[in-house]
Amino acid sequence: MKILTLLFAFIVFTINAQDFDIYPKNQDDYVKMPFVHESMRLNEFQILSRNPRMMDMAYSIIVPGYMHFKAKEKRTGYILLTLRLSGYIGLGSVYYSSRVDDSSFLTSTLGINDNEPTVQVTDELAVKKSDLILATSIAVVISTYLYDWIHGKIVLEKKQEYIRYKYSVKLKLEQNNISYIQTNYTPAIGISLTF
Repeated sequence: MKILTLLFAFIVFTINAQDFDIYPKNQDDYVKMPFVHESMRLNEFQILSRNPRMMDMAYSIIVPGYMHFKAKEKRTGYILLTLRLSGYIGLGSVYYSSRVDDSSFLTSTLGINDNEPTVQVTDELAVKKSDLILATSIAVVISTYLYDWIHGKIVLEKKQEYIRYKYSVKLKLEQNNISYIQTNYTPAIGISLTF
């Protein structure tokens, strides 16, 4: 009964959760219109609007290079995509070769093909090679994920800092220029009489 209660509580809390986040935002981005400098480009605005979130960690597992694509680093994203796919291909080839070896072992030991003599040769070099491919593929998959998440987050934050710095300096200069050029006028009424 306790397990069912815990399971029910877990399901209720996960149904209400739309996004898992450690630091929730208290501002609704879709209602408040942000201030956009007139010389700001769309790419810069998009980079400023993107924040690394906890759900992006899960997306990076599924989509290789996700954080670099989010940070507008397409070249690095495609390199990570290629490396992770090659890691998956290595894992698949090791799995397929082990399945083929198991099926040939079963057919030879059970005597399914008695007409053809089968020779089972266990080659230690082939086993070491498949173990090496397996270890390398796992290392490539894990390292590309970690690199994508950590380095992509750093690149995105550096780009955001650069854009904020660039436009804060521009705004400061524009405010200073406006204060020097602008003259203060005082409303007054004048009367002149001529005789």
